[in-house]
Amino acid sequence: MRFVIYQDNGGQFHWRLTDDDGIEYATSVVAFDSRQDARWAAADVHLRAESAIGAER
Repeated sequence: MRFVIYQDNGGQFHWRLTDDDGIEYATSVVAFDSRQDARWAAADVHLRAESAIGAER
């Protein structure tokens, strides 16, 4: 799994979480003004995901 930072057509930046086959598992809804801000947000998600609890179906 890895976070990929990308720029949309409007010049804003997002992160997405993909596996080694390129399948997307999560994408930022928020658009960021800079690549660095998107990186910081992805790092925050990575850090906080460790304490996430499972969801029931």
